[in-house]
Amino acid sequence: LLSLQEPWTLIIDDGLAASFVAPATDSLEDDNQLTIEEYVRSWEQNEELGLNDMDTSSADAAYNTTNP
Repeated sequence: LLSLQEPWTLIIDDGLAASFVAPATDSLEDDNQLTIEEYVRSWEQNEELGLNDMDTSSADAAYNTTNP
């Protein structure tokens, strides 16, 4: 892709946010070629990933307790 003479766009639709694209500069804020867009997954995407049936109540309870 780097050898192409015409502009191109890479779109990564990663519902679990498991992808990483390094900025072309040392600072993410200085890379004007990189755009980060956050979005909310649809019910259908959550269903496909098995997230709609996930029961996190025991983990929620563990994180909400404080140790004296």
